[in-house]
Amino acid sequence: MLNRYFLYLVLLNMLINVIIFVPKILIKHRYEGAVMGVLIAIPIGVALNYLYSIAINKFPEQGLPEILANSKNRWFKILHFGSIQFIWFSAGLITLVGFIDILTRYINPEMPKLLLLVIYLAAVFLIIQLPTERVMYFLEIVLFLNTPLIGFIIFKAFTNDYLIWDSILEVGTYIFERPSLKSIAAATYCFSGYANLIIFNRVIKGKLKIWNFISIFILGGFNLFTTFFIPIGFHGSDGAQEYLYPWISTADSLRLVYSPIERVIFLFIMFYMSISLMSIAVHWHVAYELIKGTFKGKITKKKNWMILAIITCCSVVGVIYLNTVLLNKITVYWMIFRLGFEIVIVVVFFIWARRRTA
Repeated sequence: MLNRYFLYLVLLNMLINVIIFVPKILIKHRYEGAVMGVLIAIPIGVALNYLYSIAINKFPEQGLPEILANSKNRWFKILHFGSIQFIWFSAGLITLVGFIDILTRYINPEMPKLLLLVIYLAAVFLIIQLPTERVMYFLEIVLFLNTPLIGFIIFKAFTNDYLIWDSILEVGTYIFERPSLKSIAAATYCFSGYANLIIFNRVIKGKLKIWNFISIFILGGFNLFTTFFIPIGFHGSDGAQEYLYPWISTADSLRLVYSPIERVIFLFIMFYMSISLMSIAVHWHVAYELIKGTFKGKITKKKNWMILAIITCCSVVGVIYLNTVLLNKITVYWMIFRLGFEIVIVVVFFIWARRRTA
């Protein structure tokens, strides 16, 4: 039986990466091993999913703070929590800054970015302070409402008369080019939703079955093919690189002739507003719960406000100083660092969990 909560976490990460950063990175390296990078990323992503899920399943309905609650080495615990907090917080921040840039660029260029930031932060702060189970309920509702509609848009893209399969096949001929680390790191990020189990394992009931990982393999392969090749099919093997956000431009190439809203770009961005909100909220809920786990006893209101104030300051600095070009450059190297960090964490936790429960 499939565990839907586990699939929600992985699917959320796959969906958000269709629109931000990953397509741009893969398309940039389309002649330099991105195709092989995608093929290599799929088994790496599934393997990391499997190893981490098997390890954390040994501690049913417990997050990392509960698992390490009795740890005698407090400084090791703080260092472990702190490094993971940084990765998860930065993941949410990159998504936040990137999507605010999209909204400003395509929806309302006159609206100040800081005003958009205030609106997003207000919603995110309400969600991240909820119990983990309620955050999962929010995620379930958002995916239930949006995934079928996004799936319909992807179906329209695949069946569109203007999709040029020759361009896709042309890029496919570079399959034996040696892949770059950048393309592998970007492609594996689509599978990284499993890492949210570090907190959301609290709401996972029972053991994860092999069908969960088969589903991730199929969904991940389809997601990467769609993310990478559809913009190339619409804009050509050379033209796709010219766009800052390839999938936004692809959505703008689609029309729903008999729909009240003919231009798909507005529907596409509207659906992704809630998807991006939940992606940020899930990442920051994990970071927030890990921060709480580093304190002894219940967190006070003063400490809570300090945490929210630090998040706000980092977000304001990010929105003001990270322009689109700089953000893209930082994200490439962040993904490489994230991949290495993720592999180390998964392997160490897998070995530690086996010894702990032996």
